Amino acid sequence: MDQQVINIDTGKAKILDLDADGQGLFIAFCNNGQVIANDKKVFIHSKIQFPIIRILDDNKFLLANRRTKKNKPNAFIYDFSGQLLISFVAGDGIEDILVHHGKIIVTYFDEGVFGDKGPNNNGLSVFSLAGKQEFGFNEGANEQHIYDCYCICKHGADKVLFCAYGCFDLIELNLDTFKWQEVKTPTGLDGFFALTSKEGEKIIFHSGCDDKQTFFEWNTRTREVKTIGKYSSRLKGLNNGKFLAVGKHGFTIISF
Repeated sequence: MDQQVINIDTGKAKILDLDADGQGLFIAFCNNGQVIANDKKVFIHSKIQFPIIRILDDNKFLLANRRTKKNKPNAFIYDFSGQLLISFVAGDGIEDILVHHGKIIVTYFDEGVFGDKGPNNNGLSVFSLAGKQEFGFNEGANEQHIYDCYCICKHGADKVLFCAYGCFDLIELNLDTFKWQEVKTPTGLDGFFALTSKEGEKIIFHSGCDDKQTFFEWNTRTREVKTIGKYSSRLKGLNNGKFLAVGKHGFTIISF
């Protein structure tokens, strides 16, 4: 397990949320409204109470509020001059947002799933980069139902993996066809809050209900499960065997 610590000059401000790709690119949103990326800084004048920020491309980023009421727009796409380009309703009770394969994938915790009518009722919704909803899991998957989506990660070039209450095994979703399949996991590998896939056949889990610190590596070909390390902070799974830990003035990339 390797750890790379990156410090960011935020002055007296503190990071509220941060996104990184594990290969050097990052973007952070601070409590003074400042957005800091690798070589860019801009102030956003917004009243977002529960922010989540994600990289879209070299020129644009997504800033969202995890909570909203009465289907008011809570996702905003800006350029790095600070100009608002698009706003849309991403849904209430956002757990996480992933940008992958030209899509914006939004997952929700239980208050959103059982809350006001909106994209959040799906447990997982997929939007275009223009903010148009293209797929909702609970609407399109009769055999399974998401009550609370715990974690999600990129999986290959065009898929995501996610773990949710209601779907006790992993679900693999194709972002082109929106077809999904259940990935049967060994006993005990459920209820985790971070995961990443590696080398096409290995999945690494962290922050389970009964063990908040241990990394478990599962080889989907051999079915072998082994522990490969510990980390005490809450993590977010990136791609290709990497995890992200966010601090007040920087972040850490954990790699396997």
